[in-house]
Amino acid sequence: MTDSNKTDESAPIDPPTQIVSPPSGGDAPSIDWLDLSSPGLVNEYPYDFGRYQILEELGKGGMGVVYKGLQKDLDRLVSIKVILSNRLLVWKNVLRFRSEAKAAASVRHANIVGVYEAGKVLGQHFIAMEYVEGESLAKRNRRCPLNEEEVVRVVARVARAIAHLHLKNIVHLDLKPSNILIDKKDQPFVTDFGLARGLGGRGIGEDTEAIQGTPCYMAPEQARGDETKIGPLCDVYGLGAILYELLTGAPPFKNDDPFETLVKVIEAEPTPLRKIAPNVSKTIEKICLRCLEKKPEKRYASASDLADDLDCFLVGDVVESTASSLLDQVKCWVRRKPALASHLILMGFFLSIEMIWFYVFKIRTAAYHDPLVLIFVLWGLTSVVCEWFHRKARLARPTRFVWAASDVLFLTAVVANAGGITGHLLILLPISLVASGLWFRRSIVWMATGISLFSYVVLVLHASFFRPDVEIFLDHHFIVLAVLFSLGFLVSLMVRRIELLLSYGRRSGPLMHQEG
Repeated sequence: MTDSNKTDESAPIDPPTQIVSPPSGGDAPSIDWLDLSSPGLVNEYPYDFGRYQILEELGKGGMGVVYKGLQKDLDRLVSIKVILSNRLLVWKNVLRFRSEAKAAASVRHANIVGVYEAGKVLGQHFIAMEYVEGESLAKRNRRCPLNEEEVVRVVARVARAIAHLHLKNIVHLDLKPSNILIDKKDQPFVTDFGLARGLGGRGIGEDTEAIQGTPCYMAPEQARGDETKIGPLCDVYGLGAILYELLTGAPPFKNDDPFETLVKVIEAEPTPLRKIAPNVSKTIEKICLRCLEKKPEKRYASASDLADDLDCFLVGDVVESTASSLLDQVKCWVRRKPALASHLILMGFFLSIEMIWFYVFKIRTAAYHDPLVLIFVLWGLTSVVCEWFHRKARLARPTRFVWAASDVLFLTAVVANAGGITGHLLILLPISLVASGLWFRRSIVWMATGISLFSYVVLVLHASFFRPDVEIFLDHHFIVLAVLFSLGFLVSLMVRRIELLLSYGRRSGPLMHQEG
């Protein structure tokens, strides 16, 4: 469902429509060209549209119309978006339409409208989507303005959805209240992926020489058409613009002339929220203005970071944007980077104990102490590097595997330095398997299990060849290997159950809303 009462200001800027023929050659898409007399959508409801039945019009945008429909074979309500049928189809518009369908269909999230199907009926291209019974956030806020807590809660959930989108290497680039649907339970749903693109690339059929988007909500780099800087932080700006409008009643910049709006987006600073709406809290004002920074590097590093601060505000916790004391800043840093913080805190703890044993009680030898310190230093540096790569959306998934693998390998080095299979730190190997479950990926757990088994075999072989004082009992070591494997299996089983619960939550949430 979309907002049908859009002004020129809220409509995306598209390249000028031209009636052109597809280019010659193999790159030309196959398109059925429509004329005004061809069978298409009509204004009498209901009527059949392939295996769907069109029930009513929900809204109209710059390029398409959205209808409420019924999928006859499954007897479920759907939203059907079609390209406007009152003009000839330009092949780039069709490619953009298909790109929207692919982008939306590649993502599953409780707060993103799902795509069921994309196709063509009687030459009319369409997308069948999940039906959300409700209205756009723009209409909802005009009808009954949300209070600050409600606004923060909605934007936080949208930010989580956008963070998930970024993890799938997709940026939305057209975030605005009219592209967010609110259902009867006040749950938000992100929709309209017409300008979405892959990270490091561009949308299919997109003309990169044209400025595309909605002026009021475009980031400065998007308004300038700076292709090298268009990415996830544009969506962070868009989230800030939505937050600004919901709290003040208007977007940060708005002018009757869209191009004047673009100039303000690029050059002007937004009016502080509390000058327009004095009841807005200082914390939320700082969060919002940080999202609206002209330079991308001064904004939140990710939509997830923004959601973290909004959630902290809701529960009364300290927010990074307002952290003043050193302790508050440390708390924010730990919350922002929990994986790196847990690594460094544990390493610091063990290193502190080692330093006390070596320098105070002098019960460690240099042959034991120096390699151990080197291992921890290299492990810490590796964790810092992994954290940096993990913050990059495209590298997050492989980085998790590298990080988990490095943890097991460094722990193995610590065990080897502390006496190997006869040392007291051998317990660290099974602990590493339990820790691998914190990534909540079975594949990572099994990888860590495999590396742990291999590492233990290497430790046994090292003892048998280079430590004649150690007696090898094969049955004992087979038991240890069996225990490691069993522990990995149990951790994987628990992670599997968590995955099922999360999957159920993602899938059942929107469906419950369709049915009722």
